[in-house]
Amino acid sequence: MHIALAPFTLRAGVSEETLLMSSDDFDASFVKKQVGILRRILVRDGEGGYADIVFFADEQAIERVLEAEQNSEVCATFFSIMDDDGSHRVFEVLKTYE
Repeated sequence: MHIALAPFTLRAGVSEETLLMSSDDFDASFVKKQVGILRRILVRDGEGGYADIVFFADEQAIERVLEAEQNSEVCATFFSIMDDDGSHRVFEVLKTYE
């Protein structure tokens, strides 16, 4: 399993309510249709920052999803409210504790 962490802030004038509505649409219209995405969590910090944390089955799933994002209007709409450089970090899960 691999985890992608994509931090971002909101563009000026975009509310958290807009983020949540756009995130719901992105999840239902894109994420849920992607093979290999196991879970997605949207988080915020105490300083106006947010992050999408996505759990993938493997590295190939990450590559497939990144490619599918390039031609998706839903993704373009979701990403348009973000002010970031598009970078993300990928972590391989070594061990989980429940």
